[in-house]
Amino acid sequence: MDWNQVEITDFDYLDFEKSFSLAKYVSQRRLFNEDDANEIIIKVLENWGNVDVSTKEMWIDLIESAGFYPYLLRMIESSNELDITSEIRTSFHSSNRLENITFHKEQKFLADLIAAEQNLIVSAPTSFGKSLLIQEIIALDRFENILIIQPTLALINETRISLKKFSEKYNIIVNTSQSVGSKNIFILTAERVLEFEGLPKIDYCILDEFYKLSSLRDDERSDVLNIAIRRIFTFNPIFYFIGPNINEIPEGFQEKYNALFFKTEYSLVNTEIVQVDIEYQSTGVRKQEKEREQKLFELLYMQREEQSIVYVSSPSRAYNLAKRYYDYLNEKELLKDPQNLPLCEWIEENLNKEWGFNNLIKNYIGVHSGIIPKHLVHSMIEYFNEGKIDVLFCTSTIIEGVNTSAKNVFVFDNKKGPNDLDFFDFSNIKGRAGRMLKHYTGKVYVFDNIPRREEFDLDIPFHDQKLINDEILVNFDRDEVHSPHLERYDELNNFDEEYLKVIKKNAVSVEGQKEIVRKLEKQIKINPKLIIWDAFPDRYQLQFVIDLAWNHLLKPTETTRPMTIRKLPVTIRKHISNDLNLLIKEEKKYLQTQHPRWEEQRHLDTAIENVFREKRHWISYKVPKWLNVVNSLQKIVCQKAGLTMSGDYLFFASYLENEGVEERFTLLIDMGVPTSVINKIIQIIPSDLKDQDLIHFVKNIRSENIPSLLEYEFEKLKQL
Repeated sequence: MDWNQVEITDFDYLDFEKSFSLAKYVSQRRLFNEDDANEIIIKVLENWGNVDVSTKEMWIDLIESAGFYPYLLRMIESSNELDITSEIRTSFHSSNRLENITFHKEQKFLADLIAAEQNLIVSAPTSFGKSLLIQEIIALDRFENILIIQPTLALINETRISLKKFSEKYNIIVNTSQSVGSKNIFILTAERVLEFEGLPKIDYCILDEFYKLSSLRDDERSDVLNIAIRRIFTFNPIFYFIGPNINEIPEGFQEKYNALFFKTEYSLVNTEIVQVDIEYQSTGVRKQEKEREQKLFELLYMQREEQSIVYVSSPSRAYNLAKRYYDYLNEKELLKDPQNLPLCEWIEENLNKEWGFNNLIKNYIGVHSGIIPKHLVHSMIEYFNEGKIDVLFCTSTIIEGVNTSAKNVFVFDNKKGPNDLDFFDFSNIKGRAGRMLKHYTGKVYVFDNIPRREEFDLDIPFHDQKLINDEILVNFDRDEVHSPHLERYDELNNFDEEYLKVIKKNAVSVEGQKEIVRKLEKQIKINPKLIIWDAFPDRYQLQFVIDLAWNHLLKPTETTRPMTIRKLPVTIRKHISNDLNLLIKEEKKYLQTQHPRWEEQRHLDTAIENVFREKRHWISYKVPKWLNVVNSLQKIVCQKAGLTMSGDYLFFASYLENEGVEERFTLLIDMGVPTSVINKIIQIIPSDLKDQDLIHFVKNIRSENIPSLLEYEFEKLKQL
């Protein structure tokens, strides 16, 4: 039988002849194409109940030769199909340090290298199990200070929760305000690495999504990450860099840092690509888009017994498409009985009970995007992983290391924001289909052409200096700079040394900061009151600092719409003066005047989306970052001008970043506690509590002590 032309799933039963023939083919295939052979083995495992019993021992040998020991362990636990030698080898692949964990062949290879303290750079598929090896590193119990750098704050909390089991031996630090203990696991973004005063010597550095070092990915945080890693490397730590789909790393990196680059496509899950072809019955973009949506909804309902992720290009598209899927199910009377999740009550009390998002999650439909509050983002993943969400509509936030996967992934859009989806991001989205030990095969439904395959050869600017921005270059010593950049390096450093020290640390536009210094020096002579303020600025002071930052700190590639330089100060003042509920009401009123023909629901949903976007991107992230930069520069300007006092913008920056809560409670926000909880419990918390003592106290608050705590809020405290 020519197995090249036949699918295993074509057979209801693999009788002796077919099974023997296929096993022989796989055995031969392994000699020159191991990936193809492994794919067939996974298909056989998926159909294990339909395999001739007398051939199973032969297949077990092949499964073992593929290194699929987690699957063999499952067989040991469910039956007596394995002989004693297979059981011994499976036991050999079990972790000596983590309970009930059995590695596959390549995980075991890496675990041994980790135990030997080899520096590693690992490029492997999403379903490989790279993150499990982080736990293996910690479980070695050899290192006093372990640093895990994550790309986003949302991922910090998710990582913290996954590592809670180590909290008895290690102090887990996610916030720069926490005290350092004798043994610490730091889980930080690159920005926080640079901000952390008194960061101790790092013994082990773990960098998740290490491709973000590249200057080619147009990631605004690439510069900061390069500066942070370069700084951490001065400690000479052992390191483990992990990410997917990297073809090559820069020449000389392995040799310089005594590292091994391990690239593999090894996976215990098959991925099946399904190209969705639509025979359009109509012409015109809008009508054809409606037909595409109809096809998506039909496929989602057909796969309703299996969880699905739907990728789209933007937060508003994710939400609107989710709503239309609900409408489709409702019109066809296909909805399940609604569920009442604890989050629903929180939404009703703190936002608006009529918000469409609330109705979606009651009906097993979720939305995941970068504009919704951090605790909601975490809850969406939590509910999805618990099976309380059937379909998750998401944006590119799903790419960045979020710990979830689904049987089916639908790539509905071929855009990432305004740009075309490239092969690298497509591959990362595709990697969300299927999970080891849960699905043997993940299906990826593609509604457009698959992006043209391009190998991604990683650049690391702080090492190879091929494409190196000013912000990284200025942090070098002159003898480290490659000759093509020496002239630029000298120009960058031709500035007052005291300012340069701060400019380097701020890790944002060097030329922009220099221009801010010049304008501050000019303004301090004309109207010092615009610069010298603390606590809350007046409208003129706020406009002045926003003008400086907007004009000189924004990157050319950054998108700001619909925000403008004139609208931002007004937006900031509005967020200071009003709670979330009032902000939504005010925004809704404004939209009603601007769009009188919209339906009431659209006014409300758009108002909530706008407020969330303002708060998440501008109020809690961008503006506080700018304030800290300008603050550091104005202090030197005032000192050099001979003034006895200067401004202090740190309180205001912290107030915006942390939704107005006291500084010591920012730790709770980073750990996924909504500010609504903090505002309810603040009166019973002793004023001297902080760090671990604060966490311990808050975690042990009983619901009867604060009757106003909702079930959802109480759950968030218990997750601390």
